[in-house]
Amino acid sequence: MFSLPPLLSPAHITGQPAPYAPACVVSTAAGALAALAAWYPGHWQALLLLLPAAWSRMRGRAAAFAVWMGYYLAGARDIPAVSMRFFSGYGELTRPEALVLGVALWIAQACVLATPWAMLKPKSNASAARHALCAAIATMLVTVPPLGIIGWLSPAYVASALFPGWKAPGLVLGITATACAASVSRARFARQFATLLLMLSVIARSVASVPVVPSRWTALDTRLGRFDQSSYASLYARTQQVRAIAQRAFSEGATVVVLPEEIVGLWRPAMGYWWRDDIQAFAAAKRTLIVGVDLTASGTPFRYTDSAVVVGADHGRLDSRQPVPAALWRPGAAVSAIRGSLTQPYVMVAGESVAFSICYEDLLWWPHWRILLQSPDVLVSLSNSWFDSDLALAHIQRQGIAAIARLSGVPLLRAVNR
Repeated sequence: MFSLPPLLSPAHITGQPAPYAPACVVSTAAGALAALAAWYPGHWQALLLLLPAAWSRMRGRAAAFAVWMGYYLAGARDIPAVSMRFFSGYGELTRPEALVLGVALWIAQACVLATPWAMLKPKSNASAARHALCAAIATMLVTVPPLGIIGWLSPAYVASALFPGWKAPGLVLGITATACAASVSRARFARQFATLLLMLSVIARSVASVPVVPSRWTALDTRLGRFDQSSYASLYARTQQVRAIAQRAFSEGATVVVLPEEIVGLWRPAMGYWWRDDIQAFAAAKRTLIVGVDLTASGTPFRYTDSAVVVGADHGRLDSRQPVPAALWRPGAAVSAIRGSLTQPYVMVAGESVAFSICYEDLLWWPHWRILLQSPDVLVSLSNSWFDSDLALAHIQRQGIAAIARLSGVPLLRAVNR
């Protein structure tokens, strides 16, 4: 039998070892399995450490890219379905058009988030310290803006599993654990450091307690579906539904009631009139309602904030620091949500300091920087999931904000519309 001379072997032609394609397939599958194990349907975020460990063992940037590509594709697998439902639901695109857009966004987000891991992949013979440093830098790049604007599924979430209640130091130790996982098979000092981190994790988990939500605070899930705001008849019907839900909760003894994101839609003068008597009654009875609304910021081009508004016995608001890209946040478009300031203070409600997470923020770390430094008394999450409540994304979103609450040691109240 004839054989290829050395200079014409596949390794020389492609610049990769002969089993190049199979290695990439295996790497992609490994990343996908890690996503399923760490997130829905799995719930073991500590397994995120397997990703940097596998990444460091890959030979070549293509295989390193593949493992993270598989992870982000599997973890964000609902983007095509969400795009189809959302954009066709509002009549902006047909279902086929919205599906095509969703597939493009799904592939693009995986490529964007996997790229830092490929670019920073050291050569196989690089030192353990270099592998650790590159893993830490890549983790930061996919967690904070600009890439962090789509920074869902960040490996930094391992911090909440390992160091609950340790706030900012816990996040730093979690990123350190990611770096350690990338170098643990390469140097003795990395294994010793990993042992230390394991001991600290055992201590953190053993002393962690379950935060308690303040008495008579309640978050209400609703099943009102997509809000049709095309007529005053539909606006009034939704207002009546939401008013009845809030009044029923207060009549059952609640003093603070939380309703979902955008549950009353865009706040108009007519809605202020419809709600006026209720808000005055809430204030007189020392009751507080937290409700999700859209507030007009400018008329031309039309800009609005996706906000949580506090009315009744207390007053305040917080604007979403990152509305959903493409769906709500569309810089340059005729209609777009705008981002709220990252320095917005906590809102005082019934004597408690409250931090907010509005919908898409549940999936991100950076909007919540303050709660890792200055712990609030309560973390309130508002979401509107009429387009994804039956998908894995809804479970992953809940896991994400629960992880942030767990790391910060803060009780979580969450209201969702389905």
